[in-house]
Amino acid sequence: MKNVLKTMTLLALALLIAVPLSAEDKKKKKGEKGGNPLAATVKKVKDAGADEATVEKVEALAKEYGPKLAEAREGLGDAGKKLAEARKAAAAEGKKGKDLQAAVEAAVQLTDEQKAAQKESQALTQKFNAAVAALLTPEQAKAAGVAAKGDGKKKKKQAE
Repeated sequence: MKNVLKTMTLLALALLIAVPLSAEDKKKKKGEKGGNPLAATVKKVKDAGADEATVEKVEALAKEYGPKLAEAREGLGDAGKKLAEARKAAAAEGKKGKDLQAAVEAAVQLTDEQKAAQKESQALTQKFNAAVAALLTPEQAKAAGVAAKGDGKKKKKQAE
C-alpha cells in the first residue's frame, strides 16, 4: 500500500511540473507567426520531397526575400489584418474570384501608399515563388503549392 501511495504522489508531482511546461511550448508555437513569412513555403518544399541541396537554395531565397517582404508588408500597417478578416468573411459568404476581391476592396478602403505596399508585397511573393518553382521539378512544385506566374491555369479553364 505504501508503494502505491508513493507512486501516485510522484506521478502527481511529475504532472504538476510537466503540464505548465507543455502549455508554455504551445504558447511559443502560436506566437511564432511574426517571423519569416516565407518559412511556410520552405516547409512545404521540404515536405514535397526536394533534396537537401534544393532545400538549402530555397532557404537562401527565403532569407533574401524575407526582409524585403516584411518591409513591404509594414507599409500596409494594420490594414493587412483587416484585409484578411474581410477576405475570410466574404469567403464564408460563398464569394469567389472577382466577387471576393470586390467585396474585400469594398470592405477595406486602402490609401494609395497601402495599395503600393500591397502591390510590392504581391510582386515580391510572385518573384519568390517563381524562383522556387524554377528550382523544383513540376511534381515537387505542385506538391509544394508554388508555381511561376502563368502556370497554365487559364489554359485549363479554356479547355473545360
